[in-house]
Amino acid sequence: MESSPTWTRDQLAALNLERLIEVILSLQERIAALEAENRALRDQLAKNSRNSGKPPSSDGYGKPAPKSLRPRGKRKSGGQPGHKGHTLRMVETPDRIETHRAATCPRCERDLTNVEPDRIERRQVFDLPPVRMEVTEHRAEIKRCPCCGDRIGARFPKARRGRHCMARA
Repeated sequence: MESSPTWTRDQLAALNLERLIEVILSLQERIAALEAENRALRDQLAKNSRNSGKPPSSDGYGKPAPKSLRPRGKRKSGGQPGHKGHTLRMVETPDRIETHRAATCPRCERDLTNVEPDRIERRQVFDLPPVRMEVTEHRAEIKRCPCCGDRIGARFPKARRGRHCMARA
């Protein structure tokens, strides 16, 4: 948009009535256009990913706080009073033992490799073994009937996934 001319009081006083009306009407048009532009810019600033089709990445750092759809519970989070709880107990014979040796004194830097430990502190980490694919080959026998000479083939089971595979969407 081009800027409209700036008028001083003396310049406006020198104009005839018809010219004054033209100036007022052009200024009114200019005001209406600026108000429309202002309204459009304000609407654009008010949009975010929650109230428009904009992606969440366009929200920038001023993202609205996430609101949970779950109703607020009556109890505090965590273990409730009186609940016994369950903990993994240490096992007597772990599958693997890793000994971490204190090799040097951090204070005086003396070598401790030949010094016997006063005691051993134990911690156990429980982990699941890695998943390994199991492949089953199905073989169907084909035989010739000694009586009529026809060839007969055993039937394969219906096509299926393995016993432990689940369909993933």
